[in-house]
Amino acid sequence: MKTWRMIAGIAGVAVAAALAMPASGAQLALQDDQLHNLSGPALDQRLDLLKSTGTKVSRVDIIWRWVAKTRPAEPTDPADPAYDWSRYDQMLKGLIARDITPMITFYWTPEWASRSGKSNAAPRVADAAAFATAIARRYNGTWPDGSGGTLPLVKRLEIWNEPNIGTFWSPQCRRQGGRYVMESARQYSALVAAAYPQIKAVSPSSIVTGGVTGPVGGSVCEKTDSSVGTITFAEEMIRQKVPIDAWSMHLYPIGSPLQAYFVPSWKTIPQITRLVDRLKPGAPIYVTETGYHTSYNRYHRYFVSEAQQAAWVGETMQAAKQYPRVEVAVWFNLQDNPFWTGGLMRINGTKKPAWAQFTAQVGATPRPATWAP
Repeated sequence: MKTWRMIAGIAGVAVAAALAMPASGAQLALQDDQLHNLSGPALDQRLDLLKSTGTKVSRVDIIWRWVAKTRPAEPTDPADPAYDWSRYDQMLKGLIARDITPMITFYWTPEWASRSGKSNAAPRVADAAAFATAIARRYNGTWPDGSGGTLPLVKRLEIWNEPNIGTFWSPQCRRQGGRYVMESARQYSALVAAAYPQIKAVSPSSIVTGGVTGPVGGSVCEKTDSSVGTITFAEEMIRQKVPIDAWSMHLYPIGSPLQAYFVPSWKTIPQITRLVDRLKPGAPIYVTETGYHTSYNRYHRYFVSEAQQAAWVGETMQAAKQYPRVEVAVWFNLQDNPFWTGGLMRINGTKKPAWAQFTAQVGATPRPATWAP
């Protein structure tokens, strides 16, 4: 009897522990990098195409230098005449109307917000934080849309895109004495630290997402734009005690999603999670870009066949669901372009085998209630 009670007690503890663990919120989503190039009827048609995939979540790039071509007098005020939000208002309202939850990221520095004037230049912290605040304020669910209604509430706001890669943030390293030292992670940490309280002040329900690291493993500062590894970048953010609500990263594994082991990959999610817990214990992980190319291009030498890409859409979801902290995996992108061939569609608009696999996976994975528009 005593043995039975002990076994029952152990079983009860195990069941309770299992129930206490968060259920996997992993869901498959899709980004269309052509949306921000369109407006008017063409944008609506493209949104209809996105909806036809069945996706319930989509990531949206806000191009800062397009919204603010000149310096605003009141940069935290979305109504400042320097700002042009028209295509994004249409886009975000259109996504909500189609029952697609948007996630926002912003990048590409305006000429006036950096020392070099280049689009990938590291922005001045105050300018970038002010723009993040203007985004959060405009899309906090209360801002008038000009036609008697309000613009949508967009809860998830990423700070920048791949700030650990010179393509999006430069310089990555600076010369100090006779060697190069990491610069980007320190500057980026300052931006997130400045933006976080301002965003929360105008949109308390916003989930401020930091990191947004590109798929880089190890890193050595050998020149100005040497990429900084995901781990190194996160460790610097920990040293700077950066406030975040969620961590996002980009995964483009070399090999199967279930087998690739280089940092960063699905198998290294636990390593990343341990670091994230030192920033924000229990923070969700968003994989806001992932996928596989089907031809050689200048950004990725590694590519797979269209049949392999389709099979690995399914494996991507299997991999994501192994980690309860991963809430979303965003496939990038909807359609190939000359520089990126990870789309579900070819450049000519025909569908790859991955389209059918994606729609099947999306249909089999409901969107969690916490992600509803």
